[in-house]
Amino acid sequence: MTKLTVLSNLDWAIVGLVLAMTFAVSLLIKDKEGSGGVEEFFTANRNAKWWLIGTSIAATTFASDTPLLITGWIAKYGIAGNWFWWGGAVGIVAITVFFARVWRSTGVVTDAEIAELRYGGKPAMVLRSSKAFVFSVVVNCIILGWVLAGMSKIAEPFMDWQYLLGANIYHAIDAAYPASLIFNDLNTSLTIFTLVTITLLYSALGGLRAILITDVVWFVLAMSMAIVLSYFAVSSIGGLEGMWAALEETYPKNMTATDLDGVAFLNHEQISSFIPSFSDDLAGGLGIPFSAFILTLTFMWWTNGNVDGAGFFAQRLYSAKDSGEAEKGAMWYGLAHFVFRSWPWVIAGVAALVIYPRAAVNDVAAEFNACLKDSTVCTVAMTNCMQDRYNCDVKEYGLLYKTEIIKDGAEPVIEFREDRERSYPAMIKDVLPKGLLGLALVALMGAFMSTVSTHINWGASYIANDFYLRFLNPSASNKNLILVSRLATLGITLVAIVVATFINSIGEMWNLYLGMMAGLGLPHLMRWFWWRANAWTEIAGMVTGLLLALSNYLLSFNNMLPEGQISIFPTSIASHPIHVICWISICSALASIVATYLTPAVDDDTLREFVKKVKPIGFWKDLNQGYSAPRSFAESMLYFILGSIGIYAGMFGIGYLLRLEYLTGIGFIILFISTMGFVIRGMNKISVKKA
Repeated sequence: MTKLTVLSNLDWAIVGLVLAMTFAVSLLIKDKEGSGGVEEFFTANRNAKWWLIGTSIAATTFASDTPLLITGWIAKYGIAGNWFWWGGAVGIVAITVFFARVWRSTGVVTDAEIAELRYGGKPAMVLRSSKAFVFSVVVNCIILGWVLAGMSKIAEPFMDWQYLLGANIYHAIDAAYPASLIFNDLNTSLTIFTLVTITLLYSALGGLRAILITDVVWFVLAMSMAIVLSYFAVSSIGGLEGMWAALEETYPKNMTATDLDGVAFLNHEQISSFIPSFSDDLAGGLGIPFSAFILTLTFMWWTNGNVDGAGFFAQRLYSAKDSGEAEKGAMWYGLAHFVFRSWPWVIAGVAALVIYPRAAVNDVAAEFNACLKDSTVCTVAMTNCMQDRYNCDVKEYGLLYKTEIIKDGAEPVIEFREDRERSYPAMIKDVLPKGLLGLALVALMGAFMSTVSTHINWGASYIANDFYLRFLNPSASNKNLILVSRLATLGITLVAIVVATFINSIGEMWNLYLGMMAGLGLPHLMRWFWWRANAWTEIAGMVTGLLLALSNYLLSFNNMLPEGQISIFPTSIASHPIHVICWISICSALASIVATYLTPAVDDDTLREFVKKVKPIGFWKDLNQGYSAPRSFAESMLYFILGSIGIYAGMFGIGYLLRLEYLTGIGFIILFISTMGFVIRGMNKISVKKA
């Protein structure tokens, strides 16, 4: 019998009910007549508890595309491919022990505002407005473009708007819809715009308070359904023991199979390994030189502009009830993000390799390619799949996509290829029963909405606080500020959507963003630790990083780089994008240091007020006498080391238990409990005063 839609009526009801409840939140939490101004709208009156802060950050970073990305990495690099994001644990612990408390102590509404508090004068005004523009527009467009692309892969197998609206209405919309705002196809575009509209409504009406509360709901639902999906996926192939045995059988050590482009599949040892390979000619290699991997762990995390939590992370920290809650919230995020969230995704990614064997998927892709070339070889099932994805009985088709292929200099042809990222939504469709399928889908929609809501609220905060209130109308009433904040939220959303549709390569834009942020790493550290840093320190670093990153992007885009080079730096010192970003960091750092010594120091009165308010660790001449930091640098360093060890121990402890290596897993869990217990006990020793 022909299936009208992938989702059952129960699933549709669940999706509709959860989305309606989300919208209701904005009406219930809507601030009362703008009484709180930007403080209310962008910091939730600075009254958030640690669990709310950490969970909200975790929900924001649980973008809908993340489990898809990890599923793809596991197929290409094995479990060790997760080091692309596992390496960030060190940076999160650094933010926790060195910066969480001082962010809360500043009392700012945006991280750009810190410029005038720390430096004062006209250069600080220029710095504040420049950073506000870069973060509110450029950064948001890059991140939202990535998230929109990820959501399109999730929506594609499920959301049939022709079924929901009826053929007449659907075709009328299709005829009127602007082609410039299409994400993949009309079905996907309508889904994305529906979710963005709901997100915009609760973000604009309820501000950060509504976002914090909905973030908790979305995180709990998304985590629960990630665990449920991994459980059903593993159960369908005989449990954990059966999964690892099937993996070994499906991907033997001596296998020689390849995909349609001749790229070898990983064997079971490479898939299950936690330790990455760096060989260029070995399947499962991370595709980066060993030097680049080491630089990621030891250099890039502290030379990036987000090293101190600048951005939406800082927004959560200065919305905390006090500095202690901010610090504990940051630590809870680190635990939730790395220790607890990693493995439902990882296990689902491994299970997908067994449920949809790569050889079988590529065989099906070859059959569909033959069908494209000669319709006489098409089966009824194949024709149904290509005409209507919602009426497809070939389960491997859910992992295929059409792309342009050029072979041996011939004319490009359209062929099917395997996309392992699509195996995650395919599993949702194939292994979950009715009801749970709808919950899993709406959980990923919620992950999308959480990320979008954070970025449009965060972006709007710069417009309202750092442009309108600071320069255009300093005496604006709270009610007026709330109106401007809501309009800014709408404006940021519209700009992000339009710009995102023009982004062809998220990877290239991401490298551009990282290069730009590389110029701010050292300046952001210097502002918290050294009295001599001034506004020109940050301006020089930011401009140098921006110019180098933009020059590199434009020359590469226009094929104007010297032959054999991937960047403006010689191949001998920059053979990988990570090397390029590190060299941008070094050049920017030198520019920052030179600018610092060539320009006047910040006056003592401004520094004294900053030190009195923030109580930072570091070198502040004699200006910090009587204002000691809550914790010494040595003690913070100890917690940084132990906290980093603890997070990795907890993460790998759970991993080894799931790999059925119980003794090793228990050993890591004991180390995790010991180190984290020591760190958390030390954090609680500091007497907390309301910032």
